[in-house]
Amino acid sequence: MEIRLFKKDENSELKHAIHNVWSEGHILCKDDALLNYMFYENPLNKMVFGEDHYGFLGAWYKGEVIGLLGLIALNVNIGNHKTFGFAPTNWVVSKRYRKTGAGLLLMREMLKYKPSLVLNLGIPQNVADIYAKMSNYHVVQNVPRWIGVVNKRQTERLLLGGNFNPLRFYEDIRTVYSETSNHRISNNFSSEKWDEFYWGNFATRTNGFSRDSTFIKWRYFQHPSFQYQVFISEDSKSNYKGLLVVRIEEILNKTAKIGRIVEFIATDQDSAISLANKLVELGQSNNLLFLDFYCFSSASTWGLETVGFKRDFINEKDKIAVPSRFQPLDLDVTTMRAAMYVSKDIQKKISLIEDQNWYVTKGDADQDRPN
Repeated sequence: MEIRLFKKDENSELKHAIHNVWSEGHILCKDDALLNYMFYENPLNKMVFGEDHYGFLGAWYKGEVIGLLGLIALNVNIGNHKTFGFAPTNWVVSKRYRKTGAGLLLMREMLKYKPSLVLNLGIPQNVADIYAKMSNYHVVQNVPRWIGVVNKRQTERLLLGGNFNPLRFYEDIRTVYSETSNHRISNNFSSEKWDEFYWGNFATRTNGFSRDSTFIKWRYFQHPSFQYQVFISEDSKSNYKGLLVVRIEEILNKTAKIGRIVEFIATDQDSAISLANKLVELGQSNNLLFLDFYCFSSASTWGLETVGFKRDFINEKDKIAVPSRFQPLDLDVTTMRAAMYVSKDIQKKISLIEDQNWYVTKGDADQDRPN
């Protein structure tokens, strides 16, 4: 069996394998721009995999591709310590070859690059069970999700079939103001000013994939399919104090809209509130039903909670607050699982009991992309 990266000139073979091994008609089989953006044009790809390769491992058996492991290489920040890691998009072996050991060989090949962090978002339960048994992997059964309802009645009517019970303790989000706050919101993104803020402030107290200007520009300004709105919170001296990135998504055959928050970074109460107020304004002006934000911890959610966002509380009695999947509308699957590999070297540098360290959002990996 041969385990190796797909070469750049094997574009057709890669798309054929994605269709046959991963998912028939997958968006990456049909959209070259998205495939190249994710697995060749990302800022770290050439440094890790070289000029001539996609960030996609394949398993070949008797000349046939039987397994795939897609890897997005990203810079990692561990409390201002810089390293690198992977955000895998899939790990799959054709059903009739699953006893060949191809899956294990693909995993071993990935770990040869010695990543500090490997994040798998949006995995099914059977895959989570596999990761739970693997060394240095940790499973999150329900990635925390903060929900801000903009129009409670319409959300209940359109998404919950008129059932008011799931949102019985939710109220519409609202703006909050203070006479002493002088922060303002701008659309002007300066790489230099952002890096000064990020590495001098937020990076020192968080762990996860780096949110430096290189990542922000590639992930949100250069995306070939999605339109993201990026907002900066500035103080009275025009110093950067926070960042908000949100995408408006049309659902239900374009008859309704919701907001997907993929970044919410704030350094103090004023910046947190200024950004959260901007979300309320966006929600109301665009007639959104709700906004949501997935994040491993509450490292930056104080502002969201102050304007009325609530962390979902899924249990046997309350199995849903609002749906998370809309193509088609799914009232059963409302949680997102994750698994994360943390190298032994990094484990020595972090606190295992500090709950405010990890800043990992839906902006990581490929969970916010076209279907």
